[in-house]
Amino acid sequence: MISSALSRLFTDPWERSVTERSRQEPRLGSADEVKQAALTDETEPLLALPAPGAAESDTPRFDLRNISPRDFADLTHELYLDGTLTWDEFKLVGFPSELDPRYDETIGALIGEKANPDQPKDMLTQWEQRVDFEKRYNPHPDQVKIAEEALGKLAWISSAPLDLSA
Repeated sequence: MISSALSRLFTDPWERSVTERSRQEPRLGSADEVKQAALTDETEPLLALPAPGAAESDTPRFDLRNISPRDFADLTHELYLDGTLTWDEFKLVGFPSELDPRYDETIGALIGEKANPDQPKDMLTQWEQRVDFEKRYNPHPDQVKIAEEALGKLAWISSAPLDLSA
């Protein structure tokens, strides 16, 4: 995905329009295999995606109320790469503490829990609590603003998509 975006960025616009208009068929195998399959008529049925329905539009884009810290870190990295999160926001939210190799010796020892970075948790609530903490105890308004903006973006991606059809 990233390599295709980079190649589109650095190609000539005329070349890009020509290549986007031409269709490239996947290679199914050797020519003999294709002819043999055509003669025996052993074709597999085509797979199709289900039609979009009302039930799908009610589901959130990402379920941040039930996501593991490791998956949350991957998701925030993708959000940073696609430009949704700024670098300052990513530095704040992109590194869940349970991924720290010394978690069991530090935070885990204080709260009496072992790290379990693959266990789903309510990561959105954790960040809501973090923003409240930043508001109460952080004297730097810039850090509070970054935390609030990051939380707003995380809340937005975890909400259900808007239905704009009338």
